[in-house]
Amino acid sequence: MSRYVTAPTADHDVVIRDVTVVDPLDGTATAGQDVRFTGTTIASVSATSQTGTAAGQHVVDGRGRFLVPGFADMHAHPLNSPDDVDGAYALMLANGVVGFRQMSGSPALLAARAAGALPAPLGAPALLATPGDLLTPVNASTAEAAVATVRDQHAQGADFIKAALVGRDAFLAALAEAGRLGVPLAGHLPNDVDPREASRGGMRAIEHLGPGATVFAATSSREAEVRSAVGAARTPKIPTVRLPGMDRVIGRVIRGIVVNPATRTSDSSARALTLADDSFDEEAAQELAALFVEHETWQCPTLVRLHTQQFPNAPEHRHDDRRRYIAPGELRSWDRSGRKFAGLPTATRDALESHWAAQLRLVGLLAGAGVPMLAGTDADGAAGVIPGFALHDEFGYLADAGLGPLQILRTATSDAARFLGLETETGRLAPGSRADAVLLAADPMASHTALGRIDGVVRAGSFWDRSALDGILERVAGAPGAR
Repeated sequence: MSRYVTAPTADHDVVIRDVTVVDPLDGTATAGQDVRFTGTTIASVSATSQTGTAAGQHVVDGRGRFLVPGFADMHAHPLNSPDDVDGAYALMLANGVVGFRQMSGSPALLAARAAGALPAPLGAPALLATPGDLLTPVNASTAEAAVATVRDQHAQGADFIKAALVGRDAFLAALAEAGRLGVPLAGHLPNDVDPREASRGGMRAIEHLGPGATVFAATSSREAEVRSAVGAARTPKIPTVRLPGMDRVIGRVIRGIVVNPATRTSDSSARALTLADDSFDEEAAQELAALFVEHETWQCPTLVRLHTQQFPNAPEHRHDDRRRYIAPGELRSWDRSGRKFAGLPTATRDALESHWAAQLRLVGLLAGAGVPMLAGTDADGAAGVIPGFALHDEFGYLADAGLGPLQILRTATSDAARFLGLETETGRLAPGSRADAVLLAADPMASHTALGRIDGVVRAGSFWDRSALDGILERVAGAPGAR
């Protein structure tokens, strides 16, 4: 039982009557529809009936409202601490997030999922995909070790392989082996790997626009100079020897990094960003976009994460009223990282802040060229990123990058389903699909801001109205437990 989520407004047979059903896949909005949720599936979508309510049905008045599929956060970490998910899960439900791609796993997490033993408090979002352990110098210090780790994770049932802090040889070997086994590889590009090389090699998704300057180097007229500066950048020191308890040590090191990786930005890394931004080459960027389209290399830019990294002390983050939902210990960690960021050289902070415009420009260019995109946040543990709410922040930043309302809706619904191969289960409101939906007070085809005007959420067939969702938020604020 969740500490925060109480019984839904209605359960079992729920009918949302006379609502406008929005289909992100084909971009249609059909008014005058009744959508019936029975159990955990959508039983029917049909023209509004004038007949009375059947026994046992709970009818929600949908007149003037819009119904969209539930949202997926396609880059999140709530299961990093599986025994403490209540706060994050409650905030996700209150914001219409009904599923997520877990971006860091473990053998224990994979085993728990296989055994059906994952925490599942009331209203919990669905775990849509998870990797095993991150690829790091501990389990992928060489090409041979990387191949062995990929094989082990595939055998353990990982949905994908997540590359994080590995070198070039290990990354390319892992990518090739993942391709041979038919398991996707996603994550971070090493500093010395060209995104074009990764795309041609079958990398499924690039997270955080690289991160760093790796992708931006390929959009520069001075690419060799940018890559030279990138190559001179220092990287986090991760032990390469397996010893008893090493997994816990590595976990602490990585947690310390991920609160805000920008606090570790070196002079060389900052110089690479500035050089790439100042030498932007539109033609080179379009060629990169065309290659991503050709090889279906998805992008999950996590702009909300990048903004909180590069502007951690901006008022919208430092004085965000939604911090009241975050556990006090987590807030102290966030504030420590903010002070550390303030201690960076002025030139480094200026480079990171100036880079924001280039990040928006690249996302807009890629999306405009048809590169497939996912909406993700990097919530849990990332400084300034509030679970659930952060997905709506991401929608806003995607709009700033030039994406239209329908494109933005797709990144968290139908395109997320396509990426995961779940088109028949989620991402649309159709008979037989999962009983997950968000009831909106405004038209999401007119503005992305409508996605945050939530009047109700259906999760696994249960319905929480606005009052119930507000109650959830009040309980989280009363005993903050999110990370």
